[in-house]
Amino acid sequence: MKRFLILMYHAIDLPRSEREARYACPPTLFARHMQLLRARGYTPVSLDDIAAYLRLEGEIPDHAVAVTLDDGFRDNFDHALPVLLEHQIPATIFLATGMIGGNNSWMQARDFPSRAMLSWSQVREMSDAGISFGGHTVSHPRLPDLASPQAIQEISDSKNAIEDITGCPVKHFAYPYGLLNSQVRDMVEGAGFDSACTTRPGFNRPDIDRFLLRRIEVYGRNRVWELAQKLRFGTNDSSRLQPLIYYWKRIRQRILNLD
Repeated sequence: MKRFLILMYHAIDLPRSEREARYACPPTLFARHMQLLRARGYTPVSLDDIAAYLRLEGEIPDHAVAVTLDDGFRDNFDHALPVLLEHQIPATIFLATGMIGGNNSWMQARDFPSRAMLSWSQVREMSDAGISFGGHTVSHPRLPDLASPQAIQEISDSKNAIEDITGCPVKHFAYPYGLLNSQVRDMVEGAGFDSACTTRPGFNRPDIDRFLLRRIEVYGRNRVWELAQKLRFGTNDSSRLQPLIYYWKRIRQRILNLD
C-alpha cells in the first residue's frame, strides 16, 4: 500500500510583515526545500498522477510527493517557476481567478500586506512551461457560507476561466481556507474536477476520497530539517518533540492492541 504526500505553499517571496511570515517562503529557502525532495529520495509527481492512481488507472512511485501553491501570487512566476523547472518538479498552482491581474484583496481585509497576483499572460506562459493550474474559486470566499447557486458558480467559473486561457483541462481544486462540507465536496465533483485538496495534514493512502486529499502546509519559516520532519511524519508539526510524540503514540497503540 503506497501512501503519498502533498505539500502546500503560498507566496514564494520574503515576508513583508510578521503576520505574513507563515505564508511567504523566501526564494532561497524554497530552492533548498526542492533540493531536499530529490536528496532524500522523494519522487515529485503531478496531481494527475495521483488522481489516476486513486482511480486504479495508474501507479505512483514509492515516496511520491506533489507540490502545490495556493492563490496565484505573482512571485510564483518570478521565484517559484525557475526553481521548479531547474529541478524538474511538477507543480499545481490553485488560482483565485477573480484576482488575476490584481492583488490579494481578501487578505488585506485581514491586515495582510498587499501582494500582486499573476497576470493571465504569466499563467499562459507557466502553463506552456508545464506548470498545472487548478481551481480555487473566483473571489476566495468561504464556500460553506454561500448559497448553493453562488458556491457552484464560484467553483465552476474558476475552472472555465483557466481552461479558456490555457487551453488545458482543469482537473484539480483546492478549497479556500480549507473550508468545506459534504455539499461543497459534491459541488466540486459535480463541476467536473477529478480531485480536490483540503488543508488537513497527513499522509494520503489509496482508500482516501479523491476530493478530500490531505496536504502538509509548509510555513515560510520552516528550515530544511523541519520540512524533512514534516515529510517523515506526515504532519504540520515540526517541533523537535514531534518524533517522540509520534513514536509514543505507536507504542501506546501496540500496547492497547495487546489488551
